[in-house]
Amino acid sequence: MTERFQILSLSGGGFRGLYTAQVLADLEEKSGLPIAKHFDLLAGTSIGGILALAAACEIPMALIVDLFCKHGHEIFQKRPFWQNIYGLRKSPYSSDGLRKLLSSDHLFGKRLLSDAKHPVIVPSINYTKGIPVVFKTPHHDTIERDHVFSLVDVALATSAAPAYFPRHVMDSQQYVDGGLCANNPALLGLHEADYYFNIPLDQIWMLSVGTLSSQRTVNAKTSRDGGAIDWAESNIKIQEFPKNIIDLTLSSQQQMMQKMAEHRLQKMKGRFIRIDETLTAKSVEHVGLDQVTPWAIETLIGNARYSSKVAIGQPDVRELLHHTAPSPKWYNGPNKNASVE
Repeated sequence: MTERFQILSLSGGGFRGLYTAQVLADLEEKSGLPIAKHFDLLAGTSIGGILALAAACEIPMALIVDLFCKHGHEIFQKRPFWQNIYGLRKSPYSSDGLRKLLSSDHLFGKRLLSDAKHPVIVPSINYTKGIPVVFKTPHHDTIERDHVFSLVDVALATSAAPAYFPRHVMDSQQYVDGGLCANNPALLGLHEADYYFNIPLDQIWMLSVGTLSSQRTVNAKTSRDGGAIDWAESNIKIQEFPKNIIDLTLSSQQQMMQKMAEHRLQKMKGRFIRIDETLTAKSVEHVGLDQVTPWAIETLIGNARYSSKVAIGQPDVRELLHHTAPSPKWYNGPNKNASVE
């Protein structure tokens, strides 16, 4: 058994994932290797799930940054007003733009989860059954079927955020954003390492990369009655109230999961390293889950370059980048290379 087990945890956050991708690109530039080669397990949710899947396939993060900047507006292209009607009939955004980008040869193409080169886990919610699920590479003998799913389907299932995108249908079941149950997948990563890899917590190092922390807080000028106008913080943009509730859910749940994972590792003498920034009040105005503007791109990349510069100067982060994960064992699928002992 290895004396050190490293986990990369990537949070959800819509277009704010550009921050995450740029941080990872900078770390790759520093180490000279694909980021996944330094980690024994990758965990990602929503956009973090898409990034984790890409990293597990050793797709360069610099390429992901470039695709974000060039095609972000295609992902978040609003439906025509007559088709949308304030999001009452359909979600504000179609998933067609994201599907087209994910299906390109630059990204996942026709690859399956079994084609990943590194262990990765990605949560979603099976809305047909009303239960949370975690899609996984076949790194344990009990994981028998996930490897048949396409990377595009898994990516769409983990990122189908309510009030933003339609539910994703695959295998005759409907899926919604994994961020509703694990927007920060750090605890999922710890559980996977403990339960499936049999790794003691004192041997675990975790790097958690956020999407620029911005807590949704109450507008004291609004009423306290909890109606649609109250949640929308406007009687003009009343259609915004579902988004505000979703944003609050994702933000608060992400902070809770992060703190719990951090406490568990600290108690058991493991290592928890967080890369993220808290936005200033002025910067918050320019970024959001679905804001794709030159100002958003500048803010996200600028903060990421600062974060990665600070991180690379830290001994713990440099030590992370010196670790080389062993080749994974796949127990099922076409790339099976392990047997049950």
